[in-house]
Amino acid sequence: GVTKDDGVTEYVPGLTVTYTIVVTNTGPSDAPNSTVADAIPAQFSSWAWTCVEGNGASGCTPYSGGANFTDTVDLPLNSTLTYVVTATVRSSATGDLTNTVRIDPAVGVDELDNTNNEDSDTDTPDYQVDLGVTKDDGVTEYVPGLTVTYTIVVTNTGPSDAPNSTVTDAIPAQFSSWAWTCVEGNGATGCTPYTGGGNFNDTVNLPLNGVVTYTVVAQISSNATGQLDNTVAVDTAPGYDDTNPANDSATDSDDWNPQVDLG
Repeated sequence: GVTKDDGVTEYVPGLTVTYTIVVTNTGPSDAPNSTVADAIPAQFSSWAWTCVEGNGASGCTPYSGGANFTDTVDLPLNSTLTYVVTATVRSSATGDLTNTVRIDPAVGVDELDNTNNEDSDTDTPDYQVDLGVTKDDGVTEYVPGLTVTYTIVVTNTGPSDAPNSTVTDAIPAQFSSWAWTCVEGNGATGCTPYTGGGNFNDTVNLPLNGVVTYTVVAQISSNATGQLDNTVAVDTAPGYDDTNPANDSATDSDDWNPQVDLG
């Protein structure tokens, strides 16, 4: 017989999950050369197996890697093997995580109860990300009639990937137009350049440690007045939790500094 449990009902892509697997033989005969088998789920990048032998069990083998696990063990009457499996979950993992372990006797040995030879543990995904954004134009004042250039950096420090995240920025009243360009880094994709006089909205894919850098050149109206506040925000797709929403928006503020040349 075998049991398997990780003690939770959800998993977080990018973190780890730990299973306890207990293999037993209640006899009445010894069970030499029994096989323990477990196929690595697609959501795992690697896993490490350790084992403790009890009541005369022997032959269990530790393992670390990214392949399916198979072990041949000797299970005398009333013996027990306990495996502890620590798996690294891919940051890109999606869908329900089902992991199944199976124990089978050697050829020529009859199994009296097949109903407990296999056990599965299933967890649903809990996507957790930490999106962040910074914005700076390098100055503290703006001049009506000239341009201002912002650097905007959007990041995801995980632990999960953050597909279909949105970057938004409402064009300030002082601008007549602006032009957005972008550079993708560390696997980020989807950013879109823009030129015009409307609000900016972009949908990007930000894997763990992905980064998108926008450069924004804005034309300021010659009749602009007042403090110039420009705010950018980044938001997750539905179903994704941002563990640190405090850094999801950034504002750059510049004071009014009109300059003329009368003659």
